[in-house]
Amino acid sequence: MALFSRRQKTRTEILAEADRARARGKLKKAASGYRKALESDPTDPYVNAKLAPLLARLGDSAGGVRCFRTASKKHLDAGFTDRAAAVALAATGVFPLDAGFRLELSRLNVLRGRRKDAVQALVEGGEAQAKARRPEVAVALLGNALELEPWHLDASLALVPVLAWGGNDSGARKIVDGLLERYRGPVRKRIRWTAFRVWPGLGTFWRWLRS
Repeated sequence: MALFSRRQKTRTEILAEADRARARGKLKKAASGYRKALESDPTDPYVNAKLAPLLARLGDSAGGVRCFRTASKKHLDAGFTDRAAAVALAATGVFPLDAGFRLELSRLNVLRGRRKDAVQALVEGGEAQAKARRPEVAVALLGNALELEPWHLDASLALVPVLAWGGNDSGARKIVDGLLERYRGPVRKRIRWTAFRVWPGLGTFWRWLRS
């Protein structure tokens, strides 16, 4: 009978239940709730941003990436660059090896007038790629950082071992020589130490001690 029919939950109630489930660590229930809420508005940036990391933890990386990109695009289309950047930053934490999110975060930071943050996003991404043994991607990200700020110390030092161990020894040495020409003071010890790690030997060790 209609008298005993269950009342349909409102979208607000569905989201509230999903939020509670997420807080309690009930990932599947939370994800199900957010998916239900997205049925009426698939591009809702806030719900997509909440769902994305849950999907990643549940093994649906492709779904998580898609949700992050949807949220960022929706904010950006609405003119909210800061919010889009916040989504991209969150995405780099969940998917540290997705170069696309690093590039997007850098681009958005440039739009926001935060060039230093733009470079830092690329440097951190390049270092992560190098650690994961993905030299081509590391070179691309660090190269983008150096296009924004030529001879940036951290980007340059991160690039040296990637180039050297990838077979471009002359390119790596040129960076070290260029850094030594441009930097003075205690920072030179960092440059010499990087050179020693890449080209271990008495000569480079002695130069590091003297720097």
